[in-house]
Amino acid sequence: MVPVPRRWTVILRDQADTARPIRPEDCHGLLNRWWPHPPEEHALAKRWAMNGWPAPLGDRLHHWTLTWLDDAAPPPLDPEEAVGRVQRIGDHLLEPLSVTRTFDRDYGELLGGPPGPVPVRSAELRSRTPVVTATRDASGERIPHVWPGPRRIFGAVHRSGGGIVGGSGAMGAVARFAPPALSGPWLESAFEGMDLVRRLPVPGEEVRLAEHHQAEGRTVLGWQGALRLELTGGDRRHAEVFTALLELVELTGVGKYTAQGFGSVLVDTVTRDAPATGTVAQRIRRAPQRLAARPEPGPLEAPAAVAELEEFGGLLFD
Repeated sequence: MVPVPRRWTVILRDQADTARPIRPEDCHGLLNRWWPHPPEEHALAKRWAMNGWPAPLGDRLHHWTLTWLDDAAPPPLDPEEAVGRVQRIGDHLLEPLSVTRTFDRDYGELLGGPPGPVPVRSAELRSRTPVVTATRDASGERIPHVWPGPRRIFGAVHRSGGGIVGGSGAMGAVARFAPPALSGPWLESAFEGMDLVRRLPVPGEEVRLAEHHQAEGRTVLGWQGALRLELTGGDRRHAEVFTALLELVELTGVGKYTAQGFGSVLVDTVTRDAPATGTVAQRIRRAPQRLAARPEPGPLEAPAAVAELEEFGGLLFD
């Protein structure tokens, strides 16, 4: 069986002389051709995540990262098979020059592998593309959440009739794709430890409102910036679950429209004795250098510089 989740980094060369900027919906269209879903699953969370959009490297080269999440079936097309075959993304004619597999650990290793180094208890998350987390008010209007808590960052699991029927984000990926014998106990541990997670701002990189303009005049509202998550209390098992969530969230993305490249984040672990400026100590895993998106709109009112305890009370399961 093919180990999953699986992640690839693709280097592409643009053969188009003139073209509009690459749009999320164009990228989504290409991957829907590579990895089609049955019509009845069109509105459901995809089996894959697009970790940002092709980023220009200069000299007509682009860098792109993709993730396949399903533990039961391999992707219909392995990106390695597309090397040398020109792919159309909107007006762009992009030829994959190389495909590097950068992650291929299965859920068994992620969730129930042998004990490793000391697990992570503090991390900084930085957005690469706008992160869309929102709820609807009584009138049906979508209200963006610009200072999200751990529950919105790590996703949710949807239950009905006592069974899991779906999910989103890192939590949802475990519920939907990991072997049930592993996912059930692991999700319970995650639920127990989630109310121990506190959030802090990262000075100088405050979360900001972001607007992304799509085709036909549609605007997607989200946030960009950085925040810090800390696990306070709990035992080693809670810390191991927190560490796995941080690894998964880079693969799945955060919030809505991750299959269009939104919600791509970078995760950096932080030393326990780091100063308030949030010095980065180490990456969770070795990964190729990626370009961080710069927030464009002005900052919102800065949150208080003290940790806020997220209140849950069963919020993991919608």
